[in-house]
Amino acid sequence: MIPYIRIYDASVINYLKYEVLPPYFTEWVEDEPLVYNADLQGFVTESDMLPLPTSPGRGWVFFDEETINGVSIVSTSAEQATQVIVAGPSTYTVDYVRGRILTPDATPTTVSYAWNYVSLVEGWPGEDIPPLPVVAVDMVAVSKKGFQLGGGTKDTLEGSVHIFATSEMEKKDLTDVIYQAFYNRSVPIRNWHEGSYLSYDGSYSGFQPTTVSGLSSAVFTNVEARLDGPRIDWSEVNRHRSRINFVLEIYKS
Repeated sequence: MIPYIRIYDASVINYLKYEVLPPYFTEWVEDEPLVYNADLQGFVTESDMLPLPTSPGRGWVFFDEETINGVSIVSTSAEQATQVIVAGPSTYTVDYVRGRILTPDATPTTVSYAWNYVSLVEGWPGEDIPPLPVVAVDMVAVSKKGFQLGGGTKDTLEGSVHIFATSEMEKKDLTDVIYQAFYNRSVPIRNWHEGSYLSYDGSYSGFQPTTVSGLSSAVFTNVEARLDGPRIDWSEVNRHRSRINFVLEIYKS
């Protein structure tokens, strides 16, 4: 049995995290020293920057970008070759989630790396929210109805993307990028129930998702951006907040 709601949700989240946000919201760190951490069993940085690159929903970037017709897009077909550069060893494994260098053939000394400035989380972020900015994807309703004689249904999901920013400018930039990525757009529904880009240890798994037979691409409809604030008397988390509501329609044969 294919867990349809799960792969619908995952298709939107992966689209946002790996294709929409990185070209606009990626930061670069140059030549950061590495030290061995016995608890993590790998070489790590001792970064004290905020937000922390390895805080929940972030991590190091593991896909390269390429320019096509003057537009920068993310190439998700292979592990990065330019986003993490380690001085010292010639071979090693990267833990992109925890920011570790594993199994090097020589002692690594420094690392330069790109990292995801925006934390992307599933569902409402709750009380223990990661450092801002945060983008939270929340699916709120699912319905189904027939669309043709005989077999076939149309699955409809209602969802929201909640944006928690550090300033009004950042809020508007995030809102605009995500709104444009949804408006009049569609996203393929892929077999995310069979794997993911990263393994349990945060290394690149080599998994390449394929589209699910019998499903159309998911079409974004009723896309609407709601700009709240600024709310000076609200908490820091909610002071610069916005929301993008959308409906996702998938035809199932």
